[in-house]
Amino acid sequence: MTAKTVTIESKDYVFNTLKEAQKYYDAIVKELYDAKLTLTKGQDFEDLKWIYTTYCGYTNHNVDRLKESDIVGFKGISTVQQKGGQYIPTECCAIIFSDGSSRCTEEEFFTDKAIKEIAIKQNPR
Repeated sequence: MTAKTVTIESKDYVFNTLKEAQKYYDAIVKELYDAKLTLTKGQDFEDLKWIYTTYCGYTNHNVDRLKESDIVGFKGISTVQQKGGQYIPTECCAIIFSDGSSRCTEEEFFTDKAIKEIAIKQNPR
């Protein structure tokens, strides 16, 4: 099985493997979670925004919401994910949306899942 490369177009960078890309962005999410920070600008913000919007485009996930709202931030949150019949606490990304009013909403976002989908689309069999 050939390793899938992943190109992150927002930074014009190619990761040699899917795992390398997932590990890189997992570390960013973990850092946001550990430091209780919200990312609102910079290259990491642009990368996460590109990953999310590209994933949504490939899977038709949240397409209407992206038309109606702006992505204004990312932060690390704690959640519970089911794996192999067990519920495991894990950190993931929360996307912060703004609809133009002073009200913001958040949604869970798993970078691993999105990057895997992007890799599949970028490396068709």
